[in-house]
Amino acid sequence: MKISLGSLLKALCLMVLIAAPFAGRAEADDPWLNYDEAMFMDMDLDENIATPKLQSNEERQFVRSYMRGVASDLVRKKFTVDLDRDDEVVVVTVPTDRIFLPNDTLLSPRAPGVLNPLLSYMKDAGIFKIVYTVHTDNTGSKAYNNELSQQRVNSLYDWMLDNVNEDIVIIPYAMGDSDPVADNDTRKGRAENRRVEFYFIPGPDLILQGRK
Repeated sequence: MKISLGSLLKALCLMVLIAAPFAGRAEADDPWLNYDEAMFMDMDLDENIATPKLQSNEERQFVRSYMRGVASDLVRKKFTVDLDRDDEVVVVTVPTDRIFLPNDTLLSPRAPGVLNPLLSYMKDAGIFKIVYTVHTDNTGSKAYNNELSQQRVNSLYDWMLDNVNEDIVIIPYAMGDSDPVADNDTRKGRAENRRVEFYFIPGPDLILQGRK
């Protein structure tokens, strides 16, 4: 049976048209697509907490179950833990007084002992994206508090780079006194406001596990 060149070209064009939407869909569904630290650095805090998004109910169910397990494990390790984004993100709060000396910007000698239990969750670059925020109370000027939290961000970032997987995405934010969680007019409230928050956000490999 003879097939004309015109018929062959038509068939090839049809195959390309049929395959193109599926190729585009597969690319769009790749959680590693645009998973770029430079891009995350340009996002604000809320955008970073929301990215990457989960696309299906299967992903959400798996990730939520996984994150609840992580949260329970961290509670057993004596951390203060919350769940955010409908249980898709684990938030660990560490008082800065436990890892910095008063008004100091360098990690205190006891800081590694406090932070080391978190390192087991920072081994695989694809399981979590790590976002962390450093907060102060409102004692002193706003400029001073911004600089204090920025210097503490830098010290903590250096420690993490020395201790975690070098490929893991880590996004820091120096918050100063802009986001208090308690009344700054009391000593207890100021202590609560001086804090570091670590956000464990589902990464591409965790999302792919949910699809399987």
